[in-house]
Amino acid sequence: MKTKRKIFILLWVVLVGVPTLSAQSKREQRAEAVSNIIRSKNYKIYVDTYIPPYRDPIQLDYLDLIEIKNDSVFSDLFFVEESDIPYSGRGNELRFQVPLKKYTMDIDRKGNVYIKFSARTKVDKFNFKIIVYVDGRAIVNVFMQHYQSVSFWGELNMRREETESL
Repeated sequence: MKTKRKIFILLWVVLVGVPTLSAQSKREQRAEAVSNIIRSKNYKIYVDTYIPPYRDPIQLDYLDLIEIKNDSVFSDLFFVEESDIPYSGRGNELRFQVPLKKYTMDIDRKGNVYIKFSARTKVDKFNFKIIVYVDGRAIVNVFMQHYQSVSFWGELNMRREETESL
């Protein structure tokens, strides 16, 4: 009776322990993939939620994106906000392609990636703070000189081949 019980307990430990270990290794693999993609400085973050200041988040019907490619930023982010500058081109301020300035990246001990950079267009100066979590989720914060800051929720594009082919 005692041997059957010991075998049952051993079998139960193995059956419960193995999926836990494989889940941890999957998390670690995903965290490593996220950091490798970000380190390559060739990645896209698709956003699906626009968070205007002092208002409720707005779910977007389509995916906007911000792309970092070598030393340039390609922004195609949704933005509708009041301006401090009269008669400015409202609505297109976050649609641009310009060189990056002051690009920094830090990875914490959990594997979350913190990215900061700035960009300047004819319309405004932008400071970006992006947090990419180990599971690929991302928060994009945009601080502008002439407009109120906005945020976006999205996800890092984990498909390497699609990013590299463009």
